[in-house]
Amino acid sequence: MALRFEFKFTDYFLEQWKNLDNKAKRIIEDKLKLIKQNPFRYEKHEGYKFVFKVKISIKSEYSRLMYAVFMPDAKHIAILGIFDRKAEYKDFERIFKDLRK
Repeated sequence: MALRFEFKFTDYFLEQWKNLDNKAKRIIEDKLKLIKQNPFRYEKHEGYKFVFKVKISIKSEYSRLMYAVFMPDAKHIAILGIFDRKAEYKDFERIFKDLRK
């Protein structure tokens, strides 16, 4: 029996979503479909057991869509947000900690 997950979106991601153009939203929607099919298909974020990152390019900027499986519980995948590689995912730590509270 396959696990069935529901998405949970952080406020950080929802704020980012509002500011994306239609092309970027389509890219992310396609990635979300793939994540839902198999949440373990993408590369793990180093040092985290159930956090994964998806390579995306929005407006020629390389970023990562990051998500956590089994957060906040076994039925959910938390979409954490889109993080800039150049910034070394500095916002990720804060958002991940807030989610775990």
